[in-house]
Amino acid sequence: VTGADHSQGRYRGSLYVNWIDERNGDKDVFLMYSRDSGATWSDPVRVNDDSLDNRRDQFFTWMAVDPSDGSVNIAFYDRRDTQGTETGLTLARSIDGGQTFRNLPISEQPRFECYSESFFGDYLGIDAQQGRVAVAYMHFLGPTQHAISAAIFDFQPGTLETR
Repeated sequence: VTGADHSQGRYRGSLYVNWIDERNGDKDVFLMYSRDSGATWSDPVRVNDDSLDNRRDQFFTWMAVDPSDGSVNIAFYDRRDTQGTETGLTLARSIDGGQTFRNLPISEQPRFECYSESFFGDYLGIDAQQGRVAVAYMHFLGPTQHAISAAIFDFQPGTLETR
């Protein structure tokens, strides 16, 4: 996933690339940023804050950069506190240009079982504007039933504090 900071903030013009890989022994979420139009890039920043190589996957990441405050907001499916195929969802937010992230569980539908009878697609969306972050996500209601839900976070723009 790619994004750019169009805000008037300190990190205006930053470019961001967000992905998943297994460099630490399980699937983790990463981000790199460029402050010079892509000529050079930061080292990868690990976005999820669970312990390294704990065999708990984070996957299907998606990102939105708030054009009003430049915050980097990343949503992903998360198995850090679950068993088997049970899955949760996390929002990670950065207000320092992607250098650090605070992980916030999405509690509207905190955990759901994944079923082998159904396809678990990467149906995840996120958008951010003026501190409001909306995450739309798929979850299972049963072996052959899916639902789409949304979680709304309402931050003071440019902060980790909610309104």
